[in-house]
Amino acid sequence: MIKAFSKIKYFIVDKMTDGALKRKNIFDAYSANLKFLIEQGILSDIQPKFDNTYICPICLNHFSESDLKNDSPNPLTLEDCPPKSLGGKANILTCKSCNNTCGHEIDFHLVERMNEKDKSTFIPGTSGKVTVEKDGRKVQGTFEVSEDGKMQMKHSYKNNNPSLLDDLIKTVSPKGENPIINLNFIKSKVDPKKLQLALLKTGYLLVFEKFGYAFILDPIYDSIRKQLLNPDESIYPLDFWFNIPLPAPHVGVPFVTEKGLESILPMFLLETKVSSRLFATIIPLTTKPIEDVIAEFKARFEKTKSFDVEMDSVNGNINYLSHLEGIKHLLNWITNVKQT
Repeated sequence: MIKAFSKIKYFIVDKMTDGALKRKNIFDAYSANLKFLIEQGILSDIQPKFDNTYICPICLNHFSESDLKNDSPNPLTLEDCPPKSLGGKANILTCKSCNNTCGHEIDFHLVERMNEKDKSTFIPGTSGKVTVEKDGRKVQGTFEVSEDGKMQMKHSYKNNNPSLLDDLIKTVSPKGENPIINLNFIKSKVDPKKLQLALLKTGYLLVFEKFGYAFILDPIYDSIRKQLLNPDESIYPLDFWFNIPLPAPHVGVPFVTEKGLESILPMFLLETKVSSRLFATIIPLTTKPIEDVIAEFKARFEKTKSFDVEMDSVNGNINYLSHLEGIKHLLNWITNVKQT
């Protein structure tokens, strides 16, 4: 009997992880947006380095699809905006260099401050390190607020002078004449300036996420990019942000259309495990000095504690990465603003 055997070929197929697939989809969407804008003559002065190019919105360096691989000298990475620990999602890419710089030197300060705010306002479910002082005696401990709002202080002999701790505990017995003590939370080393820069980065990247490359490459945003890349320098004016009382009137990226105040006002929630706070940042749009726009916003907000300005939420149904008429309408409005 003659047996016939067929040759079998085996192929090894690389299966993309969820993160790799997401990075690929984001790369495809924004590189297609860049190519589309160039083909339509909207970004005719941009010369992409590759057939499919992704420009990092912070450093403006050009990247190819090969830079999605982890072994690239400076790979494209998912960028959480706002930081993931504050409820943000990764819907855009930045290069590893920019992601690391902003994460280590900027975002940390925002995350720490939000957690500190929770602790210092005694929100249920929080805890924090504190110093307790009474009659010159000072010890360290942990102050906890349970889910049902019950407050409790915990001390460790390991971190305190045992005799001093025992003496203080006796003096604050509820049966004592004066159980009042001074309680101070031990704060981390939050840099107030870098805290603001983290808010600036979030607002700026939310603008890019929604509108792509249509106008974000304009030199007017160079000061923001330079500031984010050089967090120790003073480049972009501070006090450009607001903590708005909830509920949020506009969570998104609305445009301020009032004459003289034309700008972009990204509004976003920062959510910890136990709280939610709404923030807004002022992103420039016109040739008017951003310092003047910030000053006017501040003056109004201090007076009314609300944004009493004309805003356009921008049509949420339009995909501004590919909808030509929507992009042209937006850019025509921006051009008219700059000319007035």
